[in-house]
Amino acid sequence: MSQEGVEIVLRVMRRFADQDLDAALGDVDAEATLDWSNSDALDSGVYTGRAAWRAFMRERDAALGERRVDTVILAATTDTVVLAGRIREQGRVSGVAVETRGATVWTLRDGKVIRLKIYQSTDEALKAVGLKE
Repeated sequence: MSQEGVEIVLRVMRRFADQDLDAALGDVDAEATLDWSNSDALDSGVYTGRAAWRAFMRERDAALGERRVDTVILAATTDTVVLAGRIREQGRVSGVAVETRGATVWTLRDGKVIRLKIYQSTDEALKAVGLKE
């Protein structure tokens, strides 16, 4: 398991949860891809480059306030980290609590995140990296 990769991913997640976008993006490659296409949310899509990540995160922060992220590392290699997690947020205007569960596959190169892809389940994420049939 790559401890450095795990630390980078957890740091990005923590900073995202704290709504510290500049710090979160410090560990993201300038041309990184955020693949949110498996999401059921309105912002489902693929975002490329830090500016696109920033716009995506700002939109989420504008709509959803207080955020709590709970994650579990499922697997890690030198260039890939698979997380399962739960994100709890609250609508800024409505006050409605939102809870999302899923998994993410993070790809790293030279100490930077180059790709983040979400999955609706841990099984899907583990299959995507060849750790489950």
